[in-house]
Amino acid sequence: MNGSPCTFQKMEVLSISNNFKACRQMKATTVKLLLIFTILAVTVAAAQHGKQHNDLTEEERTKHHRFDDAEKWASLFEDTTRDEWQKPEEVIEAIGIEKHSVIADIGSATGYFPVRFAQVAKEGRVYGIDIEPNLVGYLNARAVREKLPNLTSILGDPDDPKIPERVDLVFICDTYHHIQHRAKYFENLKKYIKPESRLVIVDFKKGELPVGPRDEMKLAEEEVVSELTAVGFRLVPNSANLPYQYVLVFDLKEE
Repeated sequence: MNGSPCTFQKMEVLSISNNFKACRQMKATTVKLLLIFTILAVTVAAAQHGKQHNDLTEEERTKHHRFDDAEKWASLFEDTTRDEWQKPEEVIEAIGIEKHSVIADIGSATGYFPVRFAQVAKEGRVYGIDIEPNLVGYLNARAVREKLPNLTSILGDPDDPKIPERVDLVFICDTYHHIQHRAKYFENLKKYIKPESRLVIVDFKKGELPVGPRDEMKLAEEEVVSELTAVGFRLVPNSANLPYQYVLVFDLKEE
């Protein structure tokens, strides 16, 4: 087919224009596909991340730190800035410790609460229960150093606190969420308490807080109440009001 130079030039321009449009469409399609793949990847990653946080096994949730260096942990647990939010005097008043009280502090660590309990229950007895031998040794040495003959630390088991006698009060601070097989544990606990004894749980509230464990490690207040009422405990009122922790007081349900 014959044509003028102008015709050929127009055809070339049209061809170039069509090629440009085709390239532009291909690029747009590629960008869209990349965007879709990116969104899918982010969605899957977010779902996996959420599953890791929200579907923790009981073992993962209750996994506890190692406490091989008691002195290091003492500098953390006994930091005086803790008093500002832990409010130990308010807690002691709310749970009603008396001079003759016999108390077991489960998860006693370096003695933040047991030492204070022993200073109040001077004619009673305080047992600091822990499953870490180094912390048991540390607290016993501290009791001697601070002249508290009514304070003794005992090595317990993960499934049995091994309290030496029946007590008036069992106190568990920031430890409940570490206990595995809690239904069995608290059924076993009953043999160490009297009919009129109280069980006190202090632990961190859900939500992002400046102190405490990661949120996925925590247990909601309602979950704790549900678990303990299921094994025969009854929630009773108390006056404690802490900024980052709930304070739950229980007694035994009447048979």
